[in-house]
Amino acid sequence: MTTRYRRWLLRAAAAQGTMDPTSGPGRGQRRRTGENEQMTQSRRTWIWVAAVALVAIVGTAVWLGLRGPAETADAAPSASPSPSASPTPVKATPQAAGYSLAALPTPDIDGLLPAQLPHTTLDSLEDLPGAVAEPRKGKVPVWAEPDTTVPPVLALEADYYDADARWLVLERETDWVKVLIPYGRGALPSDDPDKVNGVSGWLRASDVVEEREQRSVVVDLSDRTVTLTHADGTQDELPAAVGAAETPTPLGLTQVFTVTEAVNTGMSVFLSMQSESLDGFYGTDYAATALHVGEGQGQAVSNGCVRLTSADFEHLTDLEPGVPVLIKA
Repeated sequence: MTTRYRRWLLRAAAAQGTMDPTSGPGRGQRRRTGENEQMTQSRRTWIWVAAVALVAIVGTAVWLGLRGPAETADAAPSASPSPSASPTPVKATPQAAGYSLAALPTPDIDGLLPAQLPHTTLDSLEDLPGAVAEPRKGKVPVWAEPDTTVPPVLALEADYYDADARWLVLERETDWVKVLIPYGRGALPSDDPDKVNGVSGWLRASDVVEEREQRSVVVDLSDRTVTLTHADGTQDELPAAVGAAETPTPLGLTQVFTVTEAVNTGMSVFLSMQSESLDGFYGTDYAATALHVGEGQGQAVSNGCVRLTSADFEHLTDLEPGVPVLIKA
C-alpha cells in the first residue's frame, strides 16, 4: 500500500471517530467509553449527595418544628404575656365532711348536749330576728360552727312530745341559721351552772323553713309577773309565783319547748331550760323549768317553775314551740 493511500485511510478513520490518529488503532473508542463511564459515575455521586442533603434538610425542619421556635438559636425572644392573658387560677372547692345522720346523737331531757356547741349571749328580745325554723323533713343535722367541712355534732328531730318542732332563730348568716337547742343541758348544775342553759347550734338554711314569730313571753322575777305579747301586739300581764332564793328560776333567753301534760304539775308549758341549782326533781335526772298552775302568786316559793292561776294559765295553752321566753331579774 502506498504511503499516500495509508494517510488517507487514517484521516478518514479520524474523521469518523473510530480511532485516535496519534494512539493507534481502537484506542479512541476505549477512551470515549471510559469518559462515558466516568460521567455516569459522577452523576450517581451527585444524585447521592443531593439525596443526603435533602434528607438532612427535611430532618432538620421536622426537628425544629417539634422543638418549637422558642428554642431555635436564631428565634426572636417571645414577648412576656400580659396580665390579662394569664390563666385565672381555679380555687379548689372545699369538700363537705361525711357523716351518718342516723348515727348523730339527739337531745335528751336527762342527757347532756355536746360540749362543743356554743351558748347564746342574747339577753333581749329586741336582738332576735323574730323568726322560728321548722324542719323540712325528718332529722336535721346541727353544727357547732357554720362550716360543712367538719361533721355535725347533733341532730334535731322533727317532732317531740306530740309537738311539731319549731326552733327559735337567734342569728342568720349566708346559707345558715343559728337556733336555740330545744332541751337538754350543756352541763349539770353541780358541775357548771353557767353552762346548763342557752345551748345553740347552726343549721343549714336549706334544711329548714323560716316562719315569722311575733309572740313572746317575759317573766319578770322582781315584779313576779308574766307578760304575754300576742301576734297583734296586745299584751296580758299575769301575776305569778317564782323560784325561791335557794332554787331560783334561771335567768336568760329560752323558748317554749312543748305544751303537754305532766305527772306532777298537770298541763304545763315546758321551756328549753332547766334548773341551775338542782340536778333533778323528785328523784328524776332532770329539772325542767315550766309554767303551770299552782299557788303562791306574787311570792318566791317554787323550785324554779313559774306558777299561775288556772284562769291565767289558759292564756298560754295555745303557745307553740319556738316562741321566745325571756326571764329577767
